[in-house]
Amino acid sequence: MKWIVTCSILLVMALGARAPGLDTTGSTATVRDGVTIHTVETPYQKGRQEIRVLLPDDYCDEKPYAVLYVLPVERGFERKYGYGLGVFGQMNVHNRYGLIVVQMGFEKEPWFGDHATDPQTRQASYVKEFVVPFIETRYATMGRPEGRLLFGFSKSGWGAFSLILTYPEFFGWAASWDAPMFLTRFHYRMAPIYGTLEQLNAYRPDLLASRRKAHFRKKARLVLAGERDWGKSIPTPHGGSHTVEMHKLLAREGIRHVYINSLNAPHRWHKAWMGPALEALMALTQAKASR
Repeated sequence: MKWIVTCSILLVMALGARAPGLDTTGSTATVRDGVTIHTVETPYQKGRQEIRVLLPDDYCDEKPYAVLYVLPVERGFERKYGYGLGVFGQMNVHNRYGLIVVQMGFEKEPWFGDHATDPQTRQASYVKEFVVPFIETRYATMGRPEGRLLFGFSKSGWGAFSLILTYPEFFGWAASWDAPMFLTRFHYRMAPIYGTLEQLNAYRPDLLASRRKAHFRKKARLVLAGERDWGKSIPTPHGGSHTVEMHKLLAREGIRHVYINSLNAPHRWHKAWMGPALEALMALTQAKASR
């Protein structure tokens, strides 16, 4: 009972502290429908951006939490493809798994790479160097790779794999559903994010898999799921499914992963695929590495 009372007091204190002017980085914070919305300024992007946070109902500052970073498919939060953090909130995953759930906004179309020359278009660095430290200095987190989970689909599925393969010693786990993995030229407003094809190549999941394979052979850290738009209507340069070809590539490189190619759902944030993909991801976080 003493632990419950202590955590309740800390939770009230934490919620009470979330008011405009909370942060020392030029950011403000408000609470809406149980979600804390931080508005921040950062050298990695132009303008002010939002970082939204959903905490477990029994959140306690004395307990370290894993953080699920829900990567957006669009600049905003509630548009064509829906609102990932909102769907997870409806699914109660923050309480079911005891997770802090975070979704961030972007000034430009999110492709999760750094521009070759523009210092204010560094999306990969924004996530790693700003968003994660921002969360870890303000909330009770594990503060290590095992507690940093990436989750996305379509462009943000590319982002989840690109980020963990770029920074394999920083992020612990990643799940992707129905995402492009083999893009050899610019598509869908990629050019303003990368600047050059050479820079794009530095963040391509298919190329990174071969470069970073040593980090992913001891234990499974990736969930690769689904093939709807990017498996059928938008094929790889070789004419195949991005999901199927990525599975074959990972297998050739000896990269352990979970492969689920049976999750058929609308190409948007939808519980039909989000639930099974997250369940598979959480199972990996509990699995022990093979010897």
